[in-house]
Amino acid sequence: MTLRTAGNWPEPVPSDFPPVHFSTLFYQIWSKKLNIHFGYFRWGDNPFHLEPMLGSMNDFVAAQLGISHTEKCHVLDLGCGFGATVAHLQKQFPNASFTGINHDPAQVIMATSQCPTARFVCSDFHKTPLPSSSFDAAFALESACFAEGETKSKLLEEAARLLRPGGKLVVVDGFRKHQEHLPKLVNWLHEKCIAAWGMTSLPPVGGIVEELKKQGFDAVKVQDISWNMAPSLLHIPLVALRLFVGSWPKKDREPWRYLKALCMTLALSPFKKHFGYYAVTCVKTGVESKL
Repeated sequence: MTLRTAGNWPEPVPSDFPPVHFSTLFYQIWSKKLNIHFGYFRWGDNPFHLEPMLGSMNDFVAAQLGISHTEKCHVLDLGCGFGATVAHLQKQFPNASFTGINHDPAQVIMATSQCPTARFVCSDFHKTPLPSSSFDAAFALESACFAEGETKSKLLEEAARLLRPGGKLVVVDGFRKHQEHLPKLVNWLHEKCIAAWGMTSLPPVGGIVEELKKQGFDAVKVQDISWNMAPSLLHIPLVALRLFVGSWPKKDREPWRYLKALCMTLALSPFKKHFGYYAVTCVKTGVESKL
């Protein structure tokens, strides 16, 4: 497989990275297209069909970004996973150019295979090798929760650096609804959940809003889309069962970690007083963006 490069942009996978493997393809149990996020349900959708809802979440992100079907723009996926969202959006918006950032070289290689018309870079999204002010829009779809810090300040600072003035940022993720202490049982489930996913913390939505303003974003808008995401949770038991059956005779620990993470997410979902699923949109101060 030949990995694409362009101009002064960095190699997709640096030569000094360790050899990659594709054991993470057990994620296909959740999505054959490797959309490793929750779906977006709309009235009229079939809640028993997960893949279309996953595609609808990609469309929802594009709608929040305001990507045009006719104008050219450069869009950044901060934490692109296997590149499924980029591949989906590239087909919908052929005039746009897409770049994905991911720290996992195996996933970057798979992303490049899924969408050879886009550019993918293996890098820490807290500090990328990409040039400043080079994107018209950026999004983090269920990836900001993996960033460092309570309010994800390093990631948001990097997003601000990479966006042109007037550029749009969309963060779609699970959040804490408040910054108060959680009840003992809820806190225990919360800690087990973030540990299973390998997160540092699940951020409070209010803290994210304040951090965005500190980093030079304005027109901050918060949408609670928990109801739209909820039907995706119904698919966790079946996916977990299939994952358990497929992983039982194997010694690979990664599928078991994923299984635990799914189960802990389901266990935490009834506590809607403390947790929600939100879309946060904002604009970098300025007016130069093409969007």
